[in-house]
Amino acid sequence: MRVVGVIAEYNPLHNGHIYHLEQAKRKTGASYCVVIMSGNFVQRGEPACTDKFTRAQWALEAGADLVIELPTVFANASAERFAEGGVRLLHAMGLVTDLAFGAEQGDIAKLSQLADYLAEEPPEFRSYLQYHLKMGESFPRARYEALQDMGADPELLSELVKPNNILAMEYLRSIHKYAPEICPVPIERIGGGYNDEYLTGEYSSATAIRAAIREGNTQVLSTMPLFVSGAMQFDPQFPLTANDVGDMMLYKFRLMKPEDVQRLPDVREGFEQNLLKAARTAVDAESFFEAVKTKRYTMARVKRIGMSALLDMSEELVEDMASSDANLYFRVLGLKRDARSLLSAIASISRTPLIMRNADISKCTDVARESLRVDALSTDILSYALKKPLHRDSEAAILV
Repeated sequence: MRVVGVIAEYNPLHNGHIYHLEQAKRKTGASYCVVIMSGNFVQRGEPACTDKFTRAQWALEAGADLVIELPTVFANASAERFAEGGVRLLHAMGLVTDLAFGAEQGDIAKLSQLADYLAEEPPEFRSYLQYHLKMGESFPRARYEALQDMGADPELLSELVKPNNILAMEYLRSIHKYAPEICPVPIERIGGGYNDEYLTGEYSSATAIRAAIREGNTQVLSTMPLFVSGAMQFDPQFPLTANDVGDMMLYKFRLMKPEDVQRLPDVREGFEQNLLKAARTAVDAESFFEAVKTKRYTMARVKRIGMSALLDMSEELVEDMASSDANLYFRVLGLKRDARSLLSAIASISRTPLIMRNADISKCTDVARESLRVDALSTDILSYALKKPLHRDSEAAILV
């Protein structure tokens, strides 16, 4: 039996995601599709467009058989940590045969060549990398400059700056490190580019779709399946943005001491003082992020730091979750009725706790329980932002 894994955010789910799921099953011949999906907060350092339960339901309607939550410590993170968290969860299931991921470059040989080069990190490369980091460059930019200094193939370098390719290479590195039994399956992206800000037809970027929804542009309806577009277009509370939780974030920062901010993930080199100073004067999330971003601390990075503060998520917890597979867990967000045998197979093969309801948390390590506390807090925060109760963290998974 082949089981294909997909790591996703569905923020929101659109036609490109439908295409990706269809191609994932077609290319692998898989009997089942398991989606590891970000919870209530996503990699760009913002709340998801809506809650994780709604998005899990979308995933099931789009073709997924089982949806497992990617813990917040991995979801609100850099591409490296995001990929590692997803791949480690797929590996821990013990029956996933393939990982299908989107990429601008569909040639697995070229992607693997880049991934292998970055994984080796020869001394010369590390030296150039540290030089550019000290010059204040962000990590992705410093890595690009270091490879250029070493005379890397310009054609390969051009692939390194494309967003989906960056994540694809992190998936390949994680598979090599944690899950060599899983076969990587790149699926070439179609339609608009990842960062395109304007609609490009039926296959548009999630960035453009969220912007069009906020603007009330009815052309956005053609970019999503009907079971998504209705809620996204006609419910005024969607999509959520960082500003919807901005007041809570700024309030949290104003309660924190410098040593508290130092404990947040990705805070280095006295940056806590910049954060606390900006938090005392900013009137909203947007002005706060603009005040603290730098070349080294990109907008995405400072947003992730802000959300980590809001979620009370420490660097220590992140490191503990990364240090041992014993701290992983499978929080089930959605399951198709005819895929219950898949869940039974995971339960019989894997040592990782399978969580359907709060009573199952007793099987988890102390570190996993702390991570689950962050996940549950994310639901409470979204519930407040949405002005509606979301108590599904204590309930069994969706069955359709």
